[in-house]
Amino acid sequence: MERRRAEPHPERLLPQLRTRLRGRRRVDRSRPSVREGAHVTLTAIWLLPLVGGALVAFLPPRLAKWFGALVALVAMAIAAFVAFSFAAGYHGYQFTERLAWIPQLSIFYRLGVDGISLWLVVLNAFLTVIAILATPVTARTGGFVGLMLAMSAGLAGVFMATDLVLFYVFWEAMLIPAYFLLWIYGEGPRPGWAALKFVLYTLAGSLLMLVGVIGEYIVTGRQTFDLSKLPGLAPSPSVQFGLFLLFAIAFAIKTPLFPFHSWLPDAYNAAPIPMLITFAGVMGKAGAYGFLRVAVPLFPQPVDWWDWRWVIPVLAVAAIIWGALMALVQNDMKLLVSYSSISHMGFIVLGIFAFNIQGQQGAVLQMVNHGIIIGALFLIVGWIAAVTGVRDRSAMAGLALRMPVMAGVFAVVTFAALGLPGL
Repeated sequence: MERRRAEPHPERLLPQLRTRLRGRRRVDRSRPSVREGAHVTLTAIWLLPLVGGALVAFLPPRLAKWFGALVALVAMAIAAFVAFSFAAGYHGYQFTERLAWIPQLSIFYRLGVDGISLWLVVLNAFLTVIAILATPVTARTGGFVGLMLAMSAGLAGVFMATDLVLFYVFWEAMLIPAYFLLWIYGEGPRPGWAALKFVLYTLAGSLLMLVGVIGEYIVTGRQTFDLSKLPGLAPSPSVQFGLFLLFAIAFAIKTPLFPFHSWLPDAYNAAPIPMLITFAGVMGKAGAYGFLRVAVPLFPQPVDWWDWRWVIPVLAVAAIIWGALMALVQNDMKLLVSYSSISHMGFIVLGIFAFNIQGQQGAVLQMVNHGIIIGALFLIVGWIAAVTGVRDRSAMAGLALRMPVMAGVFAVVTFAALGLPGL
């Protein structure tokens, strides 16, 4: 049977996407550049919050908050430096770091950013600062801020890792503080159940991803885990399909896509507002980023007897419709925003699996847009709940007369979520 090829070829889209996102200014590669070689700029972006988080946990509450905010601000400044120093039109990763880790297994500590990951690194750093500044000072502030910084460190690592094993390590690292944040600092009647449900779903996905990582290493001849080289070592289409499923389920759980989404309402309802700013604003993007960085480039071809490319778009459309319908029937504003987030993430995944440069470019843009918008919505909902003591929208009638400024801000953010005015 003649083997079919996916057109356009997904692995060829990433270089085009990087160029579109970074502009077209050419770089003279004959000169030495800070964008290549061994340095620790990117390491500082994740290591500083991790070390700072460990120190913050032992500080008095008020000092812990402001010291944590300072650490997050410094990490954001480094991320901003990387963004402003970024060379448009430069093909490949910049600010690369490479260190032998387990060379016998071809595992290296590799970091780098390109036009796809750069904006997510900046988004993560920015929202972490906002989340810590929004954290109220209580007796348990030190531990909360410390875990928030640890989660931010893991997320930054996911977006910067260019080695598949390192990507998996950071993926696991971001889940651990998220679990403890839900379990220890969760709100509502059953935060423990929400934390357990979250960790069971994510661990199931992580185990499948681990099997996929090992399988990819075996079928490619144990050559490399370098994400920039693996697309050129793609196995047969039928093997690609099996490996794709392992990674896709893990990423679908984290995004989340229907029907892997049922952990999200409980987790978002239990999570305190400062946690939700990064939990919803950044962590969901890790799943979509995994599709764009790993699943699509590494496994681009359909099998001979079944084209799998329509499966994920169908799930994305289901997430769009289901999330919107569930949001319409919610009275709790926190749950309403949570379900709307599921719907918006469906649009992002749909863009990725359009398999064209416009769709994937739009997906990256929407990841950043959604991160800022959903973080702002949760911040507003939390502020209103703190002032009025209610989150039920039926009890908020006439609130605009009492809080006109907040009503105006809420209207602007809501229009942004709707994509209005359209340009």
